[in-house]
Amino acid sequence: MGYAPGYANLEHSVFPDRAIAREMMKLQVRCVYYGCDWDGYFLQYKEHRASCEFCVISCPVEGCSQEIQRRNLSRHKKDECYMRNTKCQHCNDDFIYRDLKTHHTRCLKMKVSCDWCGIVMLREKIADHKNTDTGDCPKMKLICEFKQVGCSTLIEKDEQSIHNKQAAQHHIHLLLQTILAMDKMKVNINEYSTQIQQMTTLLESQKTKIQNLTQTTGNLENQVGQCANQLARKTVGAGMKEAVNNWQTKINELRANIVKLEKKLETYEAIVSVLSREAECTGGNLKFVQRQGDQFKEQIRILENNCKSQDRIIAQKDVSLAEQDVRIQALEMTSYDGILLWKITDFARKRRDAISGRTPSIYSPYFFTSHHGYKLCARLYLNGDGMGKGNHVSLFFVVMKGEYDAILKWPFRQKVTLMWLDQSNREHVIDAFRPDPSSNSFKRPTGDMNIASGCPLFMPLSVIDNRRCEYVKDDTAFIRIIVDITDLV
Repeated sequence: MGYAPGYANLEHSVFPDRAIAREMMKLQVRCVYYGCDWDGYFLQYKEHRASCEFCVISCPVEGCSQEIQRRNLSRHKKDECYMRNTKCQHCNDDFIYRDLKTHHTRCLKMKVSCDWCGIVMLREKIADHKNTDTGDCPKMKLICEFKQVGCSTLIEKDEQSIHNKQAAQHHIHLLLQTILAMDKMKVNINEYSTQIQQMTTLLESQKTKIQNLTQTTGNLENQVGQCANQLARKTVGAGMKEAVNNWQTKINELRANIVKLEKKLETYEAIVSVLSREAECTGGNLKFVQRQGDQFKEQIRILENNCKSQDRIIAQKDVSLAEQDVRIQALEMTSYDGILLWKITDFARKRRDAISGRTPSIYSPYFFTSHHGYKLCARLYLNGDGMGKGNHVSLFFVVMKGEYDAILKWPFRQKVTLMWLDQSNREHVIDAFRPDPSSNSFKRPTGDMNIASGCPLFMPLSVIDNRRCEYVKDDTAFIRIIVDITDLV
């Protein structure tokens, strides 16, 4: 390419350089497309490119812009192009491949499974299969028997009672809404009846007025007739004629008023007739509504009784489960070697409850000296008891009534060691005592447990907050009770 002198910057001054073009045509080149091994002169490249099987071209099918190698075009148009024509394998109708997936979601000849029973059949037969009146689905679902009040849940034939139990509260709510609507309807019907009575009274009043006007008009006509007869027998003055004309005008006006009133009366009678028919129909509906309301109220009463019964059963089960949980926890925490390790969680709250007097003391889980030995526990006052109240932690030992007390030795004589553990293992608080055989606290229990006995001044309250030791850590404390069982058989 070259530039004309003086016009180097002008686009229109550019012209092809034929000499360079001829030189380029003699150059040895290779095809630029991956996979093609053609080589030759640049003069031949244009012809080669038009037929190169490795040349990347756009799919010629309208709507498809995918680029592929020329050698793959036939396969692409047949198997890959999403705008290719294809047939539905189920109904044999023609579709563009892109639309086939959408068609499959509604193709009537396609086999699908019933979402109730799982049986596979043509989609066009599903509706008949699931028809609530004539269908043959073994797991046929029907609309809930409370559909009249708004429950549209589909349930299997034999599960109505189960659904009623599960949806009792919902059914009661629907019934209540229906009854409230009926009550409102009754109020409207009563207002409607009052309006009909008012219309009837107005109609009777109009009839009376028309009768009075008719009678007045008749009297006037008689008077005018008598005047006319008198005028016919003798000559009268102009004044008399004018009076007769006035009377005649009034009579005509009265007749016109009577005609208007009669038309109004006919209209009122038609309205009252329609209202009467509607009132009769409404009265029948009201009776039906009242009967239905009574049925709904009875259903509500039955449902409420069922709910109460279910609530009682659930409450009993909850209590039973809670008791089982307590027993399981007790069994998990129960020891049979005379040693109790008592983990006290939520310590800050329990301490506040003790200070406020809400829960002055707490009991530990019970433990045993052996599987058939003494049943024991501990009692802790976090704000003290007796002479330790308000200044010390009081820790007591309790002998409980056990299943094997009859074969044990009494009174209880084993040494007891009480320990509040320092979780940093520096300085545990320890106290120990031997039971007083004369004390009732250590004789065979007659009730659930004996009177607690131990250390009212076990540990000063100030020690709990001692930062050098960790008697409470992460809102948790540990107490260990050790009963000496060395001399027990």
